[in-house]
Amino acid sequence: MTFAALLLSVSLAQPSGYARPEMLVDTAWLADHLQDANIRIVDMRRNGESDYAAGHIPGAVNLLNDAIRDPKNAPTFLPSRSAFEALMAQLGISNGTRVIVYDDRGGLYAARFWWILNYFGHANVALLDGHWIKWTREERPTSTETPVVPAGRFTAIPNPHWLATADDVRKAVDNPGVKIVDARTKEEIEGTDLRGIRRGGFIPSSVSVYWEDTLDPELKTLKPADELKKLFKDAGVLPSQEVIAYCQVGMRAAHDLFVLHLLGYEHLRNYYGAWEE
Repeated sequence: MTFAALLLSVSLAQPSGYARPEMLVDTAWLADHLQDANIRIVDMRRNGESDYAAGHIPGAVNLLNDAIRDPKNAPTFLPSRSAFEALMAQLGISNGTRVIVYDDRGGLYAARFWWILNYFGHANVALLDGHWIKWTREERPTSTETPVVPAGRFTAIPNPHWLATADDVRKAVDNPGVKIVDARTKEEIEGTDLRGIRRGGFIPSSVSVYWEDTLDPELKTLKPADELKKLFKDAGVLPSQEVIAYCQVGMRAAHDLFVLHLLGYEHLRNYYGAWEE
């Protein structure tokens, strides 16, 4: 089977069963809606401005990943409300804008922007399924032009139910009504891969759901709903529970939360201080 035929078969077999399918957009859909006035496409690839300058999805604006977490602002580690509003205005995002986010890691960076938009009251945001990987393999259009976008008018309405602090996590340890989900690697949990952090280990009573296990390893599209439900169920993560996810700096945790929300889970929080704190 040629790669083009493989892509076609994947497209025809697009999984269904997500409780909130509007949280994902397909590459074909986005290609047909590049000119929509009410859409803002956001590029969050790992090398930031250099990746963006080399080529991006037409009309996309660039957002640096570090702009949406303040490592000095404990206990929330969030940018201030005014700083976030200014950032959204710069990107041309208003309260009524439909935001589509992509990266080149299957959602590692994009999901954190999805989460923080929801925290600041903007739920009309979706991830591009397959992201830059699938877009370029399908040879869809790219551009090196930086679009001139009108300034957005964004009013942030913080929703603290999306956020967990260290105190919240301490209270959740061994609480049967709360499941703490660790989105990191097995090596980080076992302490053999510190990644520059002071010590290895894990939060007591947490369960492991490595974020990348939710993805197709080839195209970096999300796995079908039934497979994702089984993945979390097998880890003991139930829809009836409150879920607090964590990783190292809130990215992989946000991806696990994205998948859970896509599946219909309601009570989801990101420990944004994370293992770094």
